Amino acid sequence: MQRLYFPLAILLLLLGFSCGTPKPATTGTEPAPPPPTQTAAPVANEDFRATAPEPGPAPEIQLGDFEEFELDNGLTVVLVENHKLPRVSYQLFVDVPPHLEGAYAGAQQLLGSMLRRATTDMTKEEIDEAVDFIGANLSTSGAGAYASTISKYKEEVIDLMSKVILNAEFPESEFAKVKEDARAALAQQVTSPDAIAGRVSQAITYGTNHPYGEQMTQETLDSIDLEVVKSVYDTYFVPNRSYLVMVGDLRPEEARRLATEHFSDWEERDVAVPEFPTPQRPDGVTVNFVSRPGSVQSNIIVSHPVELEPGTKASIRAGLVDQALGSGFNSRLLSNLREDKAYTYGAYSSISDDPRVGSFRAYASVRNEVTDSAVAEFLYELERLTDEPVDSAELAVAKARTMGSFGRALESPQRIASYALNTVHYDLDRDFYPEYLQVVQNSSLNDVAEVANDIVTAGNTNIIVVGDPSVADKLARFATSGTVNYYDVNGQPVDRTETAAPTDLTAEQVLNGYFDAIGGKEQALALENVSMMLEGSVQGQTLSQSMTTTSDGRMSSQTSMSGMVVADQRYAAGKAQVKQMGQAVELPEAAVQALAEQAVIFPEANYLENLSDVTLEGTEMVDGKQAVVLVVNGAGGPVREYYDAETMLKVQTIRSQGPQTLTQRYSDYQPVRGILFPHQMTLTGMAPFPIELSATSVEVNTELDPEIFTID
Repeated sequence: MQRLYFPLAILLLLLGFSCGTPKPATTGTEPAPPPPTQTAAPVANEDFRATAPEPGPAPEIQLGDFEEFELDNGLTVVLVENHKLPRVSYQLFVDVPPHLEGAYAGAQQLLGSMLRRATTDMTKEEIDEAVDFIGANLSTSGAGAYASTISKYKEEVIDLMSKVILNAEFPESEFAKVKEDARAALAQQVTSPDAIAGRVSQAITYGTNHPYGEQMTQETLDSIDLEVVKSVYDTYFVPNRSYLVMVGDLRPEEARRLATEHFSDWEERDVAVPEFPTPQRPDGVTVNFVSRPGSVQSNIIVSHPVELEPGTKASIRAGLVDQALGSGFNSRLLSNLREDKAYTYGAYSSISDDPRVGSFRAYASVRNEVTDSAVAEFLYELERLTDEPVDSAELAVAKARTMGSFGRALESPQRIASYALNTVHYDLDRDFYPEYLQVVQNSSLNDVAEVANDIVTAGNTNIIVVGDPSVADKLARFATSGTVNYYDVNGQPVDRTETAAPTDLTAEQVLNGYFDAIGGKEQALALENVSMMLEGSVQGQTLSQSMTTTSDGRMSSQTSMSGMVVADQRYAAGKAQVKQMGQAVELPEAAVQALAEQAVIFPEANYLENLSDVTLEGTEMVDGKQAVVLVVNGAGGPVREYYDAETMLKVQTIRSQGPQTLTQRYSDYQPVRGILFPHQMTLTGMAPFPIELSATSVEVNTELDPEIFTID
């Protein structure tokens, strides 16, 4: 009765959501093919294609000189004139110093969402309408705002941007929406293997006692109230730590007037700048594992902090190393793990600079059975950078790709603004960006090898893996200590001895405990039928699900979107039928079996009859509470059922569907005719966001129309 995977999977296919393996996220700009070059006419009896042409001189970069001035309140204003197009962009960057938010981790993020919600004289709707009316863009973040428009509306847009920053209001009603959006996004993060790997990698690379390693959690989010958000705004949003970058069709005198008119009333205040120890690379190799039962893939990240200052030749050359190792299409990681070994669709790397501490990262998602082999290849490629430095052919490709991507970036006003901002903020030489490509072209093999040896250290790094527990033990051999460290989705250490299978509990006792918790096995199994109506929202559309199951193994379920039936699923007497938009769908045997599994009121009854297929695996934390985990081996593969260790109510089901791991959570149990049924369900893994469904009605032992089970 409580399994909704198959019907909703059909619905999501109708909506266009893919359940395939997502392409791994890459960092930075996607590489472009090298620019076309001119070649001389071929010489007789010589294949002119055998030798690549010599590269031409580095192109001259014309960023345009920029003017810098400061208002009396300390606001630094930067103007980059560009009159080629009648467009203007404004970027206000508030240099919020890295600081620990502690129990309120995530408050700065919520502030960014609140800034655009209201001003002293405009509601969110009025702000949206004003922006849309002139076809402008206006966005905010925890570090300021960005806006762009055509020259005709440059006055209106900077006025709007100044209002959302200087005259921000924080309505309680809007804060409730922002917090709910953050809660949904966080719920998706902690169920997405990619996101989990990123969160834990940050915590381990920088340490949770460093601002870069601190994570928002459900607990910290719950503790943030509107006063906390206002406090962040009052403390850090000051002009004397801010930069206003203007790019486009503006004259110096006009820029000075606009900045003065709209930002001179911003009051200057002192801001404390805390200091933190610089995160260091580990003494050896650490292996860190996040258990995600049921995963069919492992998400691997190899990461460590690096000291790499922005605006240096080393930073530019680090980009060339990154291209050769893991950013380019013919990079070493991709050639090895994808082309040669076929472990993954993509293996990548990234190197980030930062005035405080940067990072090196290499990552991929691989099949469970090759997890340890993939880790070995990652370490091999990192070591090979020292043993076999980047060669001339690799360096030539890296240079060409860097030049191409840098040139394309200059087409973006926002990127130009960031270059100007970096120059002023980091106190770079004015020629750093104009001469960027000259440094790229003049970088020698020795230059690149020196940077690679300094940044990429296979013997001092962290290996982070998110995956099924079955792969963890194979990874211990890579750790200098010979042991695997376990973490939760927030990067907090987990004591595995506390999650071992209880010695005083059996699978049978758990299942009987579940029936006792919901009202008794005899009473539950006496039910003849159960009908449930569920309702939720998917991208603004109302989703309705009706589902009826009977004690004699029949099931009927209809899924509607905004009142229109889009999917109809039925199972009876060993036969199944699915219709999409009224059209019958041919079902493979696996789909028929999936519907057969839906045709049961309480699957625990079947588990008790087939205890040889049920294993007590251990315990896991679910929403901060310990849950007992049963693994049930069925025709569709293993299913993990989670039961609250205290109440024995079922709180979660995890199963695999192709490459996806699907999770269904149950809460808000309410009695119906003396039996407890969950009235709130959350599904993740089917779409890029959690799907929350609430039971609008649950009825038992009603008179059913036999037509709802009829199969054509």
